[in-house]
Amino acid sequence: MKKLFRLKKLSLISFIVVVSIAAGLVITISIYQDDSYTYTPPAINSPVPAAVYPQPISKKPSSVRKNVVDLTKKEKAAFVKAVNTLQKTIPEGSELSIYERFVLEHVFTMNFYSSSEAKGSAKVNPAHTLPAFLPWHRQFLQEFEQALQAIDPNVTIPYWDWTDPKALSIILQDDFLGSTGEGETIEIPGAGTFKGGPISSGLFADWTLNEKIHFDNITGESLGSKLKRFIGLPPCSKYPIPKAKVEKLFEFDNYEIFNALLEGALKLDKKNNWVYGWELHAYIHSLIGGSLVDKLEPGRVPHQTQILGTMDSVPCSPYDPIFWLNHANVDRLWAEWQDRGHTGSRFYPSKGVPFGHNLRDPMWPWDGGLSTPGVVDYSNLASLVPSIQLNIVVRPIDVLDFRKLGYTYDTIRLVPKPKAT
Repeated sequence: MKKLFRLKKLSLISFIVVVSIAAGLVITISIYQDDSYTYTPPAINSPVPAAVYPQPISKKPSSVRKNVVDLTKKEKAAFVKAVNTLQKTIPEGSELSIYERFVLEHVFTMNFYSSSEAKGSAKVNPAHTLPAFLPWHRQFLQEFEQALQAIDPNVTIPYWDWTDPKALSIILQDDFLGSTGEGETIEIPGAGTFKGGPISSGLFADWTLNEKIHFDNITGESLGSKLKRFIGLPPCSKYPIPKAKVEKLFEFDNYEIFNALLEGALKLDKKNNWVYGWELHAYIHSLIGGSLVDKLEPGRVPHQTQILGTMDSVPCSPYDPIFWLNHANVDRLWAEWQDRGHTGSRFYPSKGVPFGHNLRDPMWPWDGGLSTPGVVDYSNLASLVPSIQLNIVVRPIDVLDFRKLGYTYDTIRLVPKPKAT
């Protein structure tokens, strides 16, 4: 197996063409289901390995990711400037900016379905629903942060603690990632009238998005050329998320259960059976993006019928800079779970799940060319990215130790192994 290629050794131009994409876009009705494989996490009483705790390391991490509420004015300005630079830097011969390369990479993860004629080893979504959700997005954030640091070495991705009541208002300030959307009125039967739409003020209001990769993943229609937000539409209208709901995650020692609950597309009912859900990470996507649903019934998981805002169209959700804060918090919670007795590879599935999700499987697009997305192409997206494949292989095992990747979080403290009683 080839070793993990250190992206920090690449030039910025090499970095932005890391993905070899020779295919187009598949519009899917459900972002969390594939037409050939159904995944169910283990039962809660499944056996787990004995606890393993992290060992102190002498080298300090080069980056510390901070809570968004603790950022200084200077730190917020530096993050925004770096993000804006990526969005407004279009390499020669490309239709996409550096920032948009990340968006397209995320879009193509939805292309691994049997009906899409995906080629190679990977046949299911490499980034969602299955065990690689956490390691895939850890690598994705790592690459994005390194792109930011190529502009300003002091910039890190802040995280959004969903339990902090102050965080959302800080994020939506015009001098940071604001504002709320304006100009459209939505009627939700049984709930009332709500407003949202393109953002018209703040530091990202002048962004012009490529409509080929900014779309409603249910209808396939464009969401337009501006970032769109519909904040707090039912059924995802309550904020903050209760701390007890987040802390509940740490009661589970099985990685696959923890991963599924944190992603939020699945949940456990009162009898501990797996059912479809819309919680935690997934809930935050909808809190910002908003969608129309067929019914609003207590205890029933809503069925989306139309995507309204950028963040709720999961394929192209990285177009909204809030995406990175949401996923930094996902990664932070995983890092804390790892430190609470789940350090190392023995907690991650080594076999038994689809290719790309086992411990030592390469994850697309960092699989050395083993797989390519499907060939169905509604928008000629393949022409947007150069067909260049670099020698990069990243497997879940390569990103389990976040400290070795050179970063940490301001909440991370080494948890000593409990004394024997």
